[in-house]
Formats: sequence, structure tokens, C-alpha cells
Amino acid sequence: MRERIRRELPFRAPARPDAERERGAASLQTVITYPVVLLLIFGIVQGVIYFHAQNVARSVANGAVQAARLETGTVADGYAEAAVRLDRGRDVFASVDVVVERGEEIATATVVGLAPSLVPGFQGLRVEQTATGPVERFTPAVGP
Repeated sequence: MRERIRRELPFRAPARPDAERERGAASLQTVITYPVVLLLIFGIVQGVIYFHAQNVARSVANGAVQAARLETGTVADGYAEAAVRLDRGRDVFASVDVVVERGEEIATATVVGLAPSLVPGFQGLRVEQTATGPVERFTPAVGP
């Protein structure tokens, strides 16, 4: 009579009877996950575009005020400096308006524009930056 030798095999998970029902689950997860990931990526890129447009608007406003507030500066000098800075930052705005004002004591520049949008049909996010500075002027020395 022969005796059977029983060997212990390494542990294997038993086959699941519902494995056939879960077939294609990875494809379904991918179909749900990809649009969410793409939406997050587009949101991050749109945010970067918006903050870049804010920085350019701030630079344009500061440059316009610096040019207009000089002792010999004029409003036209402010507009000229704003135009130069806007040319350097081409395609940052879908549309932009610059207003430069110079009084006897204060010069102000305001830049209002729309940051470009990645979503077709959406006009973009509004950007507004204002800079103000004192006008340089000669003041006579006061006696001792």
C-alpha cells in the first residue's frame, strides 16, 4: 500500500467567483479619472495665466507712474511707458485699458484687462492693478 505524501504549497489566494463581474473595472476607473485630472491641469494652467497677467498689469502701472511722476514727466510719458511695457508682455491680455492721471502732488496709473482663457467662449478673468506715487517737484531750501 502506498502512502500519499502531502506537500504544503505556498499560499495562494483562492480564485474569486466574482472576478468575471469585475472585468473592465480598470477601464471604467480610467474613464472617470482622466477628465478629473485634465480639469485639474487646465485649472492650474489657467491660474498661472491669471497671476502672470496680474504681474504684467502691476509692472505696466508701476512703469507708467514712474514716468508720469518725474518733475518733467507728463501723462503722455506715462502712456508711452505703459505702451512699451505692454509690447514686452505681448499676448498677456485679451483686452487691456490703461488710464494715467497726474495731479500737482500725485500721479496714478490704472490697468484693467482680461487674462486670456483656455476655455473657448469664456471671456477670461478680469485683472485690475493701480499704482500711485508722489510727483517730484523742486522745493526751495528753508533757512537755518
